[in-house]
Amino acid sequence: MKIICPNRPVFADNFMYKPYCRYIVSDYEAAFLVHNTPNTEWTHSSFNSWERRYGGQDLNGKSVCLYRHTAFGDQLMMSSIPRYLKSKFPNACIHLYCDPGIIEMWKNNPFVGGSAIPIPIPFEVARSYDYHIFFEGMLENNGEHDQNCCYDDFFGVIGMPDVPDQFKRPHLIVHPRDYNFVREKKLDLDKPYLLYHLAPANKNRCYPVELAREFIIMFLEETMFEEWRVIVVGKEKDKEAVFGPLRGIRGLIDLVNEAQSFRDCIPIVEKANLMVCPDSAFLHLGACFPDVPMISLWGPFNPNDRAKYYVNNHPIFKPDVCPFAACRNHDFTLPIAKCVKARNWKDGDRYCAALKNIEPCDIMNLAEKILG
Repeated sequence: MKIICPNRPVFADNFMYKPYCRYIVSDYEAAFLVHNTPNTEWTHSSFNSWERRYGGQDLNGKSVCLYRHTAFGDQLMMSSIPRYLKSKFPNACIHLYCDPGIIEMWKNNPFVGGSAIPIPIPFEVARSYDYHIFFEGMLENNGEHDQNCCYDDFFGVIGMPDVPDQFKRPHLIVHPRDYNFVREKKLDLDKPYLLYHLAPANKNRCYPVELAREFIIMFLEETMFEEWRVIVVGKEKDKEAVFGPLRGIRGLIDLVNEAQSFRDCIPIVEKANLMVCPDSAFLHLGACFPDVPMISLWGPFNPNDRAKYYVNNHPIFKPDVCPFAACRNHDFTLPIAKCVKARNWKDGDRYCAALKNIEPCDIMNLAEKILG
């Protein structure tokens, strides 16, 4: 983490940096600001000498500053930390700082005081806490083949290697207002439905939409699911190109790009009879509701990297087709130099070879097994 200070007002990515005020930001943000704000003089130095890193001490009567920048999936995973700390130290004061666009996920969360706080963190504010927990770069920079489950890493770096498994999952509070979107769309969530997450933010983790179409048709044509519907959700800039192959399927409800906020999707996940998703924020949202069975589809990462402790998760991972799977690639473009070595690779492919190796019947067979 870095200490930065501008000599004039700076507006960047919805953040306001006041002149002559020192802020704590990530190394990436510091470099971006210094190199992309012309006519601005920045002072910057390391926060290392000021950091009071938490390492398992008694937190009753103490305060903690917890930081994780962005991404709904990452924030959901982070929610495990304050939940466990407050269960162990009920008189601790824990504040979480994150991107303003992610704050809604923390609405009414009692473990962080009812809400997250928008970054950047003023330097004097950071100094006022007894301890700091800065999860900068942990998830996006770990590409090792022998990595632990991220939850073991989260708790390990704060000196808590023996946390019970039931705390190694996300936690959020459902609010009655979260159901407004469901009411507006007149969705009957009491009738059985399968929830399918079509488009994760990182397209490397997306299951091929043509194969998704085969599975959805197969599912809806199965006698035991003839009364079911399939609700498709996700965010996609080029919706027609991605969603197009799914048009015209009987019993399919298209909600791609319809939700205005992440919380709009909470009731749809909470009430689902089955969810199928890639390694995405919906996987972690589903883990908040252990009674909702999930089938997760994996390629660039191993299920144990992220979802080892999700008791309702049923992963499908078929890495044998690619010598590099799981490659643990965090980029938003495929590592083509590796992908071309996969047995099923074809020039022009847009999907991970290991994900493409999952057959629609693999998902269908597992769905039938889970639902009996």
